[in-house]
Order: sequence, then C-alpha cells, then structure tokens
Amino acid sequence: MNKLLKKAFRFAKRTSRHIQKIVKSFDHTVVLSLGENCLADDILRRNGLKSFSSPYSAGRSNIEYVLAFEGERYSDFLNPAYLRKEPSNSNTIVVRNKKYMDLCNSYHPTVIHGFEFTHHDVLDNPHDKDALNRRCYRMLHLKKKRLVFLYHHRLCDQTDFELLIRHLNQYAEIYRSRGNEVSIFLFTQKIITTPDERRVEQHLDNGIHFYTFHTLTEWAGDDPDILWARCDNDLIRVMINHIKQAL
Repeated sequence: MNKLLKKAFRFAKRTSRHIQKIVKSFDHTVVLSLGENCLADDILRRNGLKSFSSPYSAGRSNIEYVLAFEGERYSDFLNPAYLRKEPSNSNTIVVRNKKYMDLCNSYHPTVIHGFEFTHHDVLDNPHDKDALNRRCYRMLHLKKKRLVFLYHHRLCDQTDFELLIRHLNQYAEIYRSRGNEVSIFLFTQKIITTPDERRVEQHLDNGIHFYTFHTLTEWAGDDPDILWARCDNDLIRVMINHIKQAL
C-alpha cells in the first residue's frame, strides 16, 4: 500500500509540474488585435485566442496611426485637444483623434480619417476613457513575453504592400526592443467571381505571416455573417491553425 501511495504521489507531483508549465506558457504568450477594424479582434475572440483588448481592438485605424501613437507612448492618444466628434460611415457619431493625418500608404476609405474610437466615447464618458487608458498602460508594460499580433488590412487596390510590411516590421521592433518575441500575422482579401476560386494564399514576407483570402464578398455591410467573415470561416481556420502553432 505504501508503495502504491508513493507512486501515486510521484505521479501527482509530475502532473502538477506539467500543468504549471502549461499555465506558465499561456501566461507568457499574449495574442492581440492590431486593427484595422474590429474584425481581427472578433476572429481571435471566437477562436479562443484573444488575450485581452488592445487600444486597437474596437476602433478604426491603420498601421501608420498605430506607429505614431506607439512612438509617443500614447501621450496624446486621449488628449482632448486632438479629439473630435464626427459622423462615421454608419451614420453614427464617433470620436476621432486627428493629431496624425498624413499617410504614406493607401488604405480603405473607412480608416483614414484619424484614429477612430468606434465604440468608446473617450471625450465625454469617463468609464470609456479609463478603459482605453488601461489598455495603453498594458501595452507599455508588455515585456519578456511571446507576442502574437493579428492585423487585418482592409481591401484596398492601391496599397503598397512592401511599405505595409516595412511598417509592420517597425512595429514588431518596438516590442522586441522591450525583450519580447514578436510574430505578426497580416491578412487581407481579394474578391473573386466564382466559388471555384475560393482559397487562401499564405507566405512569409520579410518575417510577416501574410494571408490573402480569395473570397466572393468583401467583409462589410449589414449581413453579420459577411461583416464578421463567418461566411469564410473554413478559409480563416487555416490562418487560425497557423497562429496556434506559433503559440
């Protein structure tokens, strides 16, 4: 009986250490959305990969806005001097930070009017402002982690992808300089005309994991299955599986 108890004890101890290693691994890994809109955040959430909300999870932006605010350590991100209430494309009023408006690259028309707080009134709602402050603080204190960022580049035929990749690598270097391991997954769309053309192309471009989804419909509009890209879950699953392998 004593031998059995000792064996059981040793097994339990080994199992406990193994579980602790797994938990520590997950604590060490952080998976976040980088924009350009809410879709990347939703894809991570519904696939159980989202660690927490970043400042870019629930807004409209582009990598150049992101680099600008990261470069100043968010000092004017919520500064009322730069915040304006404006009508959005969906006929609602949103708050936008207008400090950085000059862009080098071309982006979808919805993400070039200043950094947009689509779902947070950071001008008049103190709770919303506190929430964004907490997100900024979290980002600034990410150190010695394994970081995985998902960036959705909205459909735009004029984009210089070489420049986009360069900007994403600049972003990665900001977090590597703080002792983090960084992987960035970039995805975009190409609209096709027949179901037979549906597919996903993937390649590594200067360290960035680049996915192009060949789909029948742009992820936009009033149909939630299309807006949230659920109609193309079978293709998106390919990218999700690759993200999981990177964790």
